[in-house]
Amino acid sequence: MDPIRFTREAGCLAGEFALAEVGRLRDELAGDQGVVTYRLAGALVRGRPALRLLVEADPTLICQRCLKPYVHPLHSEGVIFLAHNAAELERWESHDPLMDVIVAEAHMDVRMLVEDELLLSLPVAPRHEEGACQQTEIAQGAN
Repeated sequence: MDPIRFTREAGCLAGEFALAEVGRLRDELAGDQGVVTYRLAGALVRGRPALRLLVEADPTLICQRCLKPYVHPLHSEGVIFLAHNAAELERWESHDPLMDVIVAEAHMDVRMLVEDELLLSLPVAPRHEEGACQQTEIAQGAN
């Protein structure tokens, strides 16, 4: 898709694909079952072209406490601003270093954008929720 045109026309895309198809994520997963769903909407935000991205998935990760697999719900919503070139990107980032900005390519790969968001949404140290870890239950039973 042409991302600048997409934002000007307030385009909207939604879809899903199997986690098994996310090659760069596969090494982080305990299994490749599950689906990624996404919604991408173009908009002008504060007068700048932007993409609103919603990504949801339920990947199976390995708990760093008990080393058992568990399903980790991911929900990510964000706005990605589109700079026309590297100079504009640098200018925007210098004004707001926390702003998510990428250079708009002539043809943007939506799946790659979704994969990037998934990778950034993964926890650094995946763990079961407090009290749900089997190792915690075993340790409490030993006391």
